[in-house]
Parts: sequence; structure tokens; C-alpha cells
Amino acid sequence: MPPFDLRVLEEVVVKFSNLIVDFPEIAEMEINPLVASKDALCALDVRMVLGPEALKITDRYTHLVTLPYPLKYVVPWKLKDGTEVILRPIRPEDEQIEHELIKGLSNETSRFRFFGIIKELSHMDSVRFCNIDYDREMAIIAEVREGGKKKELGVSRLILEPGRKRGEFAVVVTDEYQGQGLGTKLIDMLIEIATEKNLESIYGLIHPENSVMIRLCEKMGFTIKRSVEEVIANLNITS
Repeated sequence: MPPFDLRVLEEVVVKFSNLIVDFPEIAEMEINPLVASKDALCALDVRMVLGPEALKITDRYTHLVTLPYPLKYVVPWKLKDGTEVILRPIRPEDEQIEHELIKGLSNETSRFRFFGIIKELSHMDSVRFCNIDYDREMAIIAEVREGGKKKELGVSRLILEPGRKRGEFAVVVTDEYQGQGLGTKLIDMLIEIATEKNLESIYGLIHPENSVMIRLCEKMGFTIKRSVEEVIANLNITS
């Protein structure tokens, strides 16, 4: 048999996924057989079962195991110096620019973010950071184009605690772009997302020597609790 173009099959899988996303009333669906030729696919038989319980769905995504990419959080923005950036949720294919961001941090910035100096991420750690469930976690990155290549300037992350209406946040901005208002904007976006998810509070663990981050959280209305090992910044969310 002649070779089959896998891109055609990929298109079918994507379209099938979109069908399931857009029509929660589909309880079961089977395509059998799906015949492949050199450059086309043909469904010879299709069976579909509709579920009446879909009529009770108020949230269009409750029938999905994981949420689709949240395009509503993709926004253009400008730094104080006028640099145009794109703020958007992280994607699995961002593994390389996430790795470059961590590798490029100064020792102090790395220590403030991770409570230790980290310059290299394992592949498993990179996958964990970039391939997330948008329902239980959110990571917003700031992306810019330099020399025709994507570069990550910073990232903020919110992880929801299972069974509780609160989440832990963290943020880091690469050294050369600090002081441009990016950290404030990244945290502000997390607050909006936490409000949308009906969280009661968010909190972050800050290195006790990170005075800039402590002052920023105080300015944004967080309550600060200090100890020798860490500083806890907590914000009560009001709808």
C-alpha cells in the first residue's frame, strides 16, 4: 500500500476533538471503519449516542477531562519602556523558552524564586511546568519576539489546592526586564483568574530577602506574615 499522510489523520483527530468540545450532548461516538488512502480519509460508518443529561450542563466544559487552551487570557500589553509583549497561558510547546528563562536568571533571582539556585530543568520538570491542566492550574507567560525568535520574559503561576477554595501563586521576571511593571501585571492577571474561579484567597511564599516582591505584594493589598525561613503573602478574594 502507498504511504499515508499522517497530517491528514492529525486533522481528523483535531476536528473530532473540537466536535466533542462543542457538543456535550454526544455521549458516545464510533467511526468504524475509517479508511485511509494516500491523501484522504473516508468514514464508511459512524455511530453516535446522544445523552439527555447534557441538557443540564451550565458550564460548556464540565464534560471534558481537561480544559481546552483558554484563548480568553491571551492579551497584548506594553512594558513601561513601550516594549510590546503578549501575555498568554503557557503551552506544552513552550518547554524550550521556559528552560531558557530559568537558565538565564541571575543567582539572586533564581534563589528568590526557588529558594535555591536552579539553572537547569530536567525534561520531566519542563513537561510538568508547561503541560498543565488549565482547570486546576494556570501559568501566564510574557512573550516577546527578539531576532525572529520567541523569548519568555516572565511567568506567573497559580496552583489550586484540591478540595479548598484557595491557591498558591508564584511569579518570576527575567533580570533585564525587572522594574517594567511586568510582575505587577502578571500577579494582577492571576487575581482576575482566581476571582473567576471563585477562590476565597491566594497566597505566595516569598524569600525573606526579596524586599522588592514583599513591597509589591503589600502595595497590591496582600497581608504579610514574616518568619525567619519565609514570608507568606495572602490576599482575600472578593467577588
